[in-house]
Amino acid sequence: MLYPKQSQTRCVLDLNGIWDLAREHEKCGQEDGFEAEKKVAVPCSYNDLYAEEGFRMWSGGVWYSRTFVVPRALRGERLVLRFGSVAYSAEVYVNGLRAGAHAGGHTPFEFDVTHLVGGGDNLLCVRGENALSAETVPMGGLNNAPENGQFAGQYPDVPFDFFPYGGIQRNVCLYTTSPDGWISDIRVVTTIDGATGRVSIEGAVDGAGGIGDTIHITVDGATTAAILDPADAGNSRRFNVDLVIEDCKFWGVGAPNLYVATIALVDGAGAVVDEYAQRFGVRTIAVAGDRLLLNGAPVYLQGFGRHEDFPIVGKGLCHGVNVRDHELLKWINANSYRTTHYPYSEELVALADEQGILLIAEAPAVSINFDFVTPKTLENHRAALRELIERDRNAPSVIMWSVANEATTNRPEARPYFSELAADARSLDGTRPVTMVTCKVEDDAVVDLFDVVGVNFYPGWYHLPGVGARAPWAAQRDNMRDALSALHAKCGKPIFVSEFGADALAGMHALPAEQWSEEYQADLIMELISVFRELDFVVGEHVWNFADFRTAQNFPRVGGNKKGVFTRDRQPKMAAHFLKRQWATPRY
Repeated sequence: MLYPKQSQTRCVLDLNGIWDLAREHEKCGQEDGFEAEKKVAVPCSYNDLYAEEGFRMWSGGVWYSRTFVVPRALRGERLVLRFGSVAYSAEVYVNGLRAGAHAGGHTPFEFDVTHLVGGGDNLLCVRGENALSAETVPMGGLNNAPENGQFAGQYPDVPFDFFPYGGIQRNVCLYTTSPDGWISDIRVVTTIDGATGRVSIEGAVDGAGGIGDTIHITVDGATTAAILDPADAGNSRRFNVDLVIEDCKFWGVGAPNLYVATIALVDGAGAVVDEYAQRFGVRTIAVAGDRLLLNGAPVYLQGFGRHEDFPIVGKGLCHGVNVRDHELLKWINANSYRTTHYPYSEELVALADEQGILLIAEAPAVSINFDFVTPKTLENHRAALRELIERDRNAPSVIMWSVANEATTNRPEARPYFSELAADARSLDGTRPVTMVTCKVEDDAVVDLFDVVGVNFYPGWYHLPGVGARAPWAAQRDNMRDALSALHAKCGKPIFVSEFGADALAGMHALPAEQWSEEYQADLIMELISVFRELDFVVGEHVWNFADFRTAQNFPRVGGNKKGVFTRDRQPKMAAHFLKRQWATPRY
């Protein structure tokens, strides 16, 4: 599925804006229309828009509705309706007829609606539902029985530490292609040979029955022609081209050198039937011993876990927040972040491509609990991972796939489950390392299946709280050092510390430092970083968290999680200034 882009052959119609919204009940649920309860913004989470608790905590069915008109100039074109994401599931109707459905709240989906759209006003209705269960990814509705008990009794009932926002949270559009044939898939793979970039571009064309069999690919002013393979059973025709870029400008940290491959489907008369511009960067990423190599040189990850979370919009796409966040990452001298704990928006990944920021892209599988896992859970997990990889595999900023975060990987059932996921990731993309993030430091049973091991570990917060009187921070440093060393001895893989830190209430100060103060958070982070610098097998440090974020209601969370080094409205706490100085000089 290609991101919708305007070209000489394609038009994109924006369907964002103000829609109608109603909760599903006995008088609401007809796909041919309903009586609206509220106006709702798209894209946006609906939870924090209203004053009523009944909307904020609603996880049942909701109906979105709006009308749209297709300009006369576009009639006769193939029309595709595309959603960036709807949490958690969606059914889509156009003029009362079902266009299709999708499950999974963080990846795009689209439907060919050419046969459903008329010449006047067209009614678009979307039924969304954000009910989570033991079979969804992420899980939910486990009767407040998360594995470690930390989130027991919280409201709503989710076994993870962020708020389960719902709704149409990313862009909605209608785009066109020629009905005679269209480019449906593109994959770019790059390697480096000295100063030369070697580029393989493959893809597919659909619907091109008898209009010609030629693809033209233009990169850096040079055009190469390719012949389409014969159509397969699904009417797809494949192409493959290998290119060489001499004196290539490689993509790297702070060096976002991007190329554009303009791919054109050409008919027998030489006319362009479809055209798509695919951006890419020439770079390699690999694991060698205890090092992570970017373009053949060691790279050390310094940055954060994050959340797509902001007041009012929730997890809704907001370009202003995205720009601000990346500016703060540059200000603090971070070079990376993990998309905890789900795929982030395509627009944010594209911004990372443009700014030379490294991403670990994570599937939406947080807190998988094998007390509740069913075969359907694994099926949904595999589908979510596949959709993530197929969406982001051309992004140079994405350097690693993370298949899950904090599952109960000390259970025997975890081994076959994660063996299958690791194999899936490598079969879908063999150009990037695969990781899984564990909190089972002592008894994890699956870490050896992965190329890099992510570790979430919190000495000084969830255990060993407070500063020792005789040897300040010695217990926390020793505990972190011992745990990481034992895990490395067990698995023999490079480790990146994917979460560590402490909550801090902005403006709370204490001397000597004590928990919840800005001093305690800053001191603990810096003390633990000193341990990572002693250990050659540690390839990165990601503080939890970049910014404060909203969670479900529970007694350990006062207005959400406060582990951010920035506040929820993106102002720095004391720890941010310490990290800015620490990260000014990269480890290597």
